[in-house]
Amino acid sequence: MTNTPISCNDSLLRIYTLIDSPEFRIDSQEDGPWKQVFIQLIPLVHTLLQRADAAGKRIDFIRGVGVHGKVQDITALVAWMTKHLPELDSDQPGQLSTNHLNRYRNAGTGYFANGAFFTVEFDDELAFFIDNQRIYLNRQIKRSVLEAEQALANQL
Repeated sequence: MTNTPISCNDSLLRIYTLIDSPEFRIDSQEDGPWKQVFIQLIPLVHTLLQRADAAGKRIDFIRGVGVHGKVQDITALVAWMTKHLPELDSDQPGQLSTNHLNRYRNAGTGYFANGAFFTVEFDDELAFFIDNQRIYLNRQIKRSVLEAEQALANQL
């Protein structure tokens, strides 16, 4: 992917389309195609955050980022999630493993079926988990995209 204004704008359009997809509504079905949408979204967000970082405007907020020694800010969290997406593939075409990728709506604490512990701190929020690493749709993904878009505004 080149770093032209067209590709930046196309990428942002695709990101916003995915973020606003019905699969990410708080009342969407658990057995719906949300995993495929998430797997498309995270690499696009990662590329956008890399562009901001390369422009000297790293998106580095830490609020709600569960660091667990693996990440230091939102850009690092998205990079970690992008790196671990291939591990989610299963042997069956068109199917994704349910062992690592989970989501939870609204505030709560518990264990997923795979034994991974989770905590979601906010009502009216959708949190995605790869194992024990969490990312919030509104407070982190949307915010990081908006901040990166603003940081790169003169390049778009």
